Amino acid sequence: MTNFTDSLRAPAAWATCSDDAALADVARGNREMFEVIVRRYNERLYRVGMAYLRNHALAEDAMQNTYVKAFVHLGKYRGAAAFATWLTRIMINECLMIRRRHRGLVELSFDGAQAEMPSEIPSAPDQVTAKDMKIFLEKAIAELPRKYRTVYVLREVQQLTVAETAKCLGLSAASVKVDLHRARARLKTALLKSATAAELFGYPAPYCDPMTARVMQAILAIR
Repeated sequence: MTNFTDSLRAPAAWATCSDDAALADVARGNREMFEVIVRRYNERLYRVGMAYLRNHALAEDAMQNTYVKAFVHLGKYRGAAAFATWLTRIMINECLMIRRRHRGLVELSFDGAQAEMPSEIPSAPDQVTAKDMKIFLEKAIAELPRKYRTVYVLREVQQLTVAETAKCLGLSAASVKVDLHRARARLKTALLKSATAAELFGYPAPYCDPMTARVMQAILAIR
């Protein structure tokens, strides 16, 4: 690729350029400016891909196809909706097509197998230490209302049965099940809030840069 990749990699070179300005430049024949779009939307599209496909490689395939189709059909973008919305719709359609083509693989992921994540990126337990996780969980449990907290600790921490928990707390078995369900729901919400949105399904430079290079090579090769 040409040197524009290195020049655009610096945040000041692309983050301050609006979508409209970059697209207008592309429309005038400066294809290199499409890299502004690719770098800006890599993470957004990756998150969409993982939400639909739960497979890193397939998500990246969808991303590359999306960018190329967006470039080829850029004349169809009329500005009725935000460009981000238009691009996201293309990505969703790509994901749906990939799901149909790879139905067995994708459905396997949704049937309970662990989603295929890139092995080079540390999993959540590696990024957050066991001590941190313990602190997060203990804090979240401590903030539960007492009726939910006691049921959760007895059932999930102490591993008591429903009947044993009910007997300990003087509750019915049905009440134990309902309270445990509500405790889990509150904990899930609390733990999700402990991680910022930017940390979820991130798309770091070791993936962003090669993806950007592949997309730009494909776009520059279009005749």
